Amino acid sequence: MTISSFQPGQSHKITALINVSDVEHFVGLSGDAAPLHTNADFARKAGFEGPVVHGAFLIALVSRLVGMHFPGPNAVLERIDLSFRKPCYAPCEVELNASVRQISEAVATIVLDVTISDASGIIASGKSWHRILELEPVS
Repeated sequence: MTISSFQPGQSHKITALINVSDVEHFVGLSGDAAPLHTNADFARKAGFEGPVVHGAFLIALVSRLVGMHFPGPNAVLERIDLSFRKPCYAPCEVELNASVRQISEAVATIVLDVTISDASGIIASGKSWHRILELEPVS
């Protein structure tokens, strides 16, 4: 997609399943084995229902949304500002939604409003900034 393909308010949603094994793999990849994410007793003593899914894992799902779906493979993520509203617990299904907030054709950039929700409401929300490459995507 080129920058002219986007309209303010245009949006796209994807869903993602988060399993306990996904979180375990993320611990292995990131090296973040903090007890809040890996130890149920610790998490409960800290006031949570159980181990909390890493915020960075949720940001990785935003990367999936913007890099693979919307705006898609021609988008370069330049910045993301995401606020975590409530904890996310595995297993669960989350919905990621991105909506075009602003377009600058002069510099081929767009700003998206991003939310991550589960069945009980919004987990995280914020904005992401992207440069749109004017190239044919490689498949």
